[in-house]
Amino acid sequence: MKRNTWIGIGIGLVLVGGGTVYSCTRPKDEVKWRLAKIERGNITQRINATGAVNPVVQVAVGTQVSGVISALYVDYNSIVKKGQLIAQIDSTVWDTQLQDAEATLLRSQAAFDFANADCNRAKRLAADKLLADQDLETKETALKNAKGNLVSAKASLDRAKANRAYCDITAPVDGVVISRLADVGQTVAASFSTPNLFQIAQDLSQMKVQVSIGESDIDDVQVGQRAMFTVDSLPDKQFEARVSLVRQEPITTSNVVTYVVEIIVPNEPLEGSDKSMGAPAAKGGHGAHGKPEAVPAGKAAAPEAAPDPEKAWERMKDRMAAQGVTKEAFLKRFKERQAQERPAPRPVQAMVPSAAKMDRAALAHTPGGASLLGGPKFTGSLALRPGMTANVTIVTNQRRDVIRVPNAALRFNPSAFIKDDKKTDGPRLGQPMMMGGGQRPGGQSGAGSKGGTVVKRQDRVWVLENGKPKAIELKGGITDGQFTELVGDGLQEGMQVIVGVENNKQAGGSPTPLGGAPGAPGGGGRR
Repeated sequence: MKRNTWIGIGIGLVLVGGGTVYSCTRPKDEVKWRLAKIERGNITQRINATGAVNPVVQVAVGTQVSGVISALYVDYNSIVKKGQLIAQIDSTVWDTQLQDAEATLLRSQAAFDFANADCNRAKRLAADKLLADQDLETKETALKNAKGNLVSAKASLDRAKANRAYCDITAPVDGVVISRLADVGQTVAASFSTPNLFQIAQDLSQMKVQVSIGESDIDDVQVGQRAMFTVDSLPDKQFEARVSLVRQEPITTSNVVTYVVEIIVPNEPLEGSDKSMGAPAAKGGHGAHGKPEAVPAGKAAAPEAAPDPEKAWERMKDRMAAQGVTKEAFLKRFKERQAQERPAPRPVQAMVPSAAKMDRAALAHTPGGASLLGGPKFTGSLALRPGMTANVTIVTNQRRDVIRVPNAALRFNPSAFIKDDKKTDGPRLGQPMMMGGGQRPGGQSGAGSKGGTVVKRQDRVWVLENGKPKAIELKGGITDGQFTELVGDGLQEGMQVIVGVENNKQAGGSPTPLGGAPGAPGGGGRR
């Protein structure tokens, strides 16, 4: 052979030998498992929901008769007493009906008197055999008809009086007018439904928060459980309350069933105000009995203290950090919102005489539709106002000093990282150990997996035995979204469980951290 041929053959043999040696001696890809310790701690199970703040008792005041509103005697924030005249419907039509009913009653009374006298005369004649029995029966029948007409006329008169009285609309309870839905000159029709004219809050010293809880969580909510909530106007203040009622009425919206949970909370004055809930209000707030009081004429209201931006950041920094909002951006936006929402200084409305004692005709013809709306005004500065949005957290369960495991360990499945032709998604990677609830058939969890994380929480964890994962079945208790309580024996405090991998060397890939961190929240329970 030629010399160049021998040289080519030698180079080829060297390359083949070098490749064989490298393939036999190169280090194998190893999975570095991320571990976390089983530890003792506290677990608080919560349910988060959003609701609305409303007065405990809120009465809608309507009208039972149709007509034109001729006068309004109260306005927004007016303090009213039970039985106080607050509006009037034009009574012209109802006055004429009342007069017609009175006239009908007079005619019916006259007809009855005549029929009664005629019947008595017929009875005397019939006793002397001077009148036929048939004629006597005719007179008695006429008397009965006249009596029936008289009773009907009296009922018509009572109905006309009631309809006329309905033209004077009075307050059904003591409270504060929080909504006015009508104006002078507006026509209201009460033919098919009762039109609402006012909304009156009976007592603003206590408020009611109503939240909708899904059917999957409603069984955990019980009367008396502790609840906390915040409102957007005071993000740095947390209100404490108790669950007062769990309604049994289901509400279905788009095939989603929810139940209403009511929470009663005492209302509080804003920070910096000079009144307390137990003393008479100086600014039109609530008095010693939680009832609204008026602002004396000429007395100005004290300025309200603005929320502290630093305190607001300390309370919301975790949520803002999760959304990628920095402290500087949060403080800037918070101060801008305060500047936009700060009301301009204005004098407090003085007390005026009650409209019930004023001349109704003069008030009804006041330019602009009764501008002198009588009664004192509620100008109290309370923390909770009707209609506010409440971000509610209900504590449904709590465990202290229990063994807990990170939810990431319950959601992790190592089978995606084991290069073994015989591997399965079940615990064939290692014989499962029984704990509490027992082993499932075939060791399967019923939850699909992707990238080593299952969609649904499993009732097992994985530990390392001789460098390989082994499944341990367990029975979980309550969870707070980060940790789950372990019930029963089998896993001990301090044991290491697999929660993820440090890197995953795949073909042509670079090390990539996978799996959840020990404290990362998983989908295994309520927060």
